[in-house]
Amino acid sequence: MLRYIFWRVLAMIPTLVIISALVFTIIELPPGDYFESYISELRAQGEAVDMAEIEELRAQYGFDRPPILRYFHWVAGLVQGDYGYSFEYQLPVNEVVGDRLWLTVLVSFVTILFTWLIAFPDRHLFRHPSI
Repeated sequence: MLRYIFWRVLAMIPTLVIISALVFTIIELPPGDYFESYISELRAQGEAVDMAEIEELRAQYGFDRPPILRYFHWVAGLVQGDYGYSFEYQLPVNEVVGDRLWLTVLVSFVTILFTWLIAFPDRHLFRHPSI
């Protein structure tokens, strides 16, 4: 049994690597990055764009690096619990997810409880008196 668990854990490592590479690739597939969208948004609003500031932000967040280096930086952040920064909410992703995590856990718990109440009713409630 211990040998089986060992092999399952060992098989989990390449699976996680492949899944993380796939997820990163999907994230990287759309053309451009956040800063190109941000520049377009600013121009659409008629505001001036400071390209030096944009390039500084690209360097700060690692968008100036090749994709393979960004991947390893991303994985290192995930392992350390650093999920990055949400430009949309102007908060760390941990805080954005954390705010919603409690409600998700609560809804999941209530759903499971409701399912059990429906799926496993007390047999005494539905027993026919003549049986």
